Amino acid sequence: MPNPENTRKIFLAFFIFFSFLWGIGNAPLFDEDEGFFAEGTREMAVRGDFISSFVNQEQRFDKPPLTNWLQYGSAQVFGWNEFAMRLPSCLSSVVWMLLIYLFTKRKLGEKIAFFATLIAASSLQITIVGKAALADGLLNMALTGAMFCLFEMLNQNHKKYIWAFFAFTGIGFLAKGPIAILIPGAVFLIYLLKNKTGKPFLRLFNIPGLLIFLFIAAPWYILEYLQTGEKFISGFFLNHNVNRFQTAFEGHYGGILYFVPVLLLGLLPFTAVVLKSFSKIRIIWADPFFSYLLIWFAFVFILFSLSGTKLHHYIIYGYSPLCILGGWYTANNKRLPIVWPSFILLSLLAIIPFLIQGIIPKIDDGYTVEILKGVSSEFDIFYAITMLLLITILIIVWVKKDWGLQIRMGVVGLIMLFTINILWMPRLGALLQQPVKEAALIARENGFKNIVIFNHYNPSFHFYSGLYAEERDPKAGEIVFGRKPRLKELPVDTIFYEKYGIVLARIGIK
Repeated sequence: MPNPENTRKIFLAFFIFFSFLWGIGNAPLFDEDEGFFAEGTREMAVRGDFISSFVNQEQRFDKPPLTNWLQYGSAQVFGWNEFAMRLPSCLSSVVWMLLIYLFTKRKLGEKIAFFATLIAASSLQITIVGKAALADGLLNMALTGAMFCLFEMLNQNHKKYIWAFFAFTGIGFLAKGPIAILIPGAVFLIYLLKNKTGKPFLRLFNIPGLLIFLFIAAPWYILEYLQTGEKFISGFFLNHNVNRFQTAFEGHYGGILYFVPVLLLGLLPFTAVVLKSFSKIRIIWADPFFSYLLIWFAFVFILFSLSGTKLHHYIIYGYSPLCILGGWYTANNKRLPIVWPSFILLSLLAIIPFLIQGIIPKIDDGYTVEILKGVSSEFDIFYAITMLLLITILIIVWVKKDWGLQIRMGVVGLIMLFTINILWMPRLGALLQQPVKEAALIARENGFKNIVIFNHYNPSFHFYSGLYAEERDPKAGEIVFGRKPRLKELPVDTIFYEKYGIVLARIGIK
């Protein structure tokens, strides 16, 4: 008889590979965020300056450069392509899942660790953001490792956990800045207040640990300050960190309940399972480890719900504790809402592309109309048949109550990953980003130099073309990269490329 634990490990390894590494180069880079990071890395290499970040020759202070450094290293091995730009985030997310598994196994046992990791690796939002060419996979890995080590620091004075905590925090601080300190620090203090103790607080004043943190994080901050001075302080710390919480940046605003629907959708297919764990709230609050997990999630949820700037991926910083609580509840209960949330989602995803043509006349935005017209080309009959097959498998899992819980959850998780990673994201990429990539490649092949970008922002255009552009109204004779509805206002002389509302053209004389 095969060992059940070994079988679960093999399945989980395949599952994580499929969630974070399979086909990561199959879709173009998505704007703005993926294009922003990739172009920042490219311009680092072009400038030979690995301290300051520039996008379209404009200095940016949005994020520290650890993700850019890792992307550059990946590009030296695999080339300047989507695979190389996404690989550091993907590998970080694999380590993130490994940390959830190992720590949960240590605290709660192997079976709960299996379910917790399965829930995390299946989650809609984690599988999308975790392998995107962003800093979030790296930050979540570092934050999760830091939070686990912090809990061990609360209960025992083992130096290895203290030093590991400072190392993880240093990595997070170099990946995305002060948020890597704010979340562990606040959760630590709230947990101490709950338990009416202050003794573990002194363990943070560990000289070797602080030196580890400074060794990892401090050099770049010092070099950036020496290079840019007060511009760095005001641009990075004040503008992109303090002010981001006070005001809505770049139109990213939302109400106090913004993250409720994000959470409900982001944890699919096992949202209902995770929420069911809160039916045991008294047990959770009474248990030292579970209450720590609850405080961790609650702080993230409240913090970003009160923040002026709201981006959907902020809530992911609190997903690890939810997945562990969901794994604990799953391992101790038999009747679980496993199938119906996925059935509803897949049914909507199967129907929506074929209903879109009917709403086009009601859309006022010309660019959106051009995109919607292309939906039927990308979401074709093969897509419809495949979705129907997946829904049929879900119904079989729904009916087969005698199948083991691990099999049923595994099949549902794989269906979710197949739907998102194989069917949806490549098609969305072809619809939204492939035209940008193709236009950029044509601009590079034709040796265009003076490009004008008209009334929109696509940093991936610079990455694929290797060209810079001015953001202004174009003049006669200039090459413009823009959106078709806006170009109708201009005397276009020659169209080099046009697809799904994206146009590369030369402006003529009025």
